[in-house]
Amino acid sequence: MKKNMMITAHNGCEGIPDHTLACIRKGIEVGADCVEIDVRADENGKLWLIHDLPADFSGLVPLEEAFALIRESGVAVNCDLKEERAFLPTIALADQCGIGPRQLIFSGSVDIKVLEARPELAKRSRIFLNTEVLVKDLTKIGNMHGAEQTAYLLAHAREAAERFHTLGAEALNASYRNMPDELIAKMRERDVPLSLWTLNSEEVLREFMAKDVFNITTRIPTAALRIREERLNT
Repeated sequence: MKKNMMITAHNGCEGIPDHTLACIRKGIEVGADCVEIDVRADENGKLWLIHDLPADFSGLVPLEEAFALIRESGVAVNCDLKEERAFLPTIALADQCGIGPRQLIFSGSVDIKVLEARPELAKRSRIFLNTEVLVKDLTKIGNMHGAEQTAYLLAHAREAAERFHTLGAEALNASYRNMPDELIAKMRERDVPLSLWTLNSEEVLREFMAKDVFNITTRIPTAALRIREERLNT
C-alpha cells in the first residue's frame, strides 16, 4: 500500500452536521490529511459553506471562517465548488487568508475555461478534476449519468488522460461506484491518480484501499485512518 494515500474527511464527517465548523474541527482532530467543504457564492459574491442553493444565506458559515480554522491546522482543504463562478473568488480569498498552494484543493465545478486561460492556477492550487467536468469538456454533453461517464472514459481513456494532464490536474475525482477495476487500470497506465468519494463503510474502504488509489473521501475518517494504519503495518 502506498504510504501517501490521502484520507479526506467529508463534509459532515463522524455524524456531525454538514457545513459547520464543528465537522471541520472533527476532521482535523481525528488526523485526516484533508477536510472537504462545499462552497457557494451569494448574489454579492460572498462565499459560504453550503451544498444546495439556499433561499437565505444568513446563518451559514462564511468561507473565511473555515479558512481561518483550516490554516492554523495545516491540513489541506478540498473546496468542492457548487458553481463555476465561485472558483476565482475562492482563490482570491485563500490568498487573503494565507491558504497555501499545497493546502488548497479544488473539486466539483472547476471552470476549465479559466484553467485554460490561466494555467498558473493549477500551480496555485491542486485540482481534483471531477469526471463529469472532464467528460463534459471532451464531449460538450453536460447531462451524462455515472454509468455513461464510465463507459465514455473506458472507450476514450487516452484522450481523457491527455486532457487531464494538459489541464495540470493532480487527481481525477470520481464516485467509487463509477470506477470499476478496468477503468482504474486504464487510468493508472496513463499516470492519472484517482480520488474517490464517498466511501462510508469499512467494507468499501478496505476494498478500495487495496487498489492503492491516491485519495479516499469518507464520512468515517477515523475508521479510514485506522484501516490505513493497519495496512501499512502488515
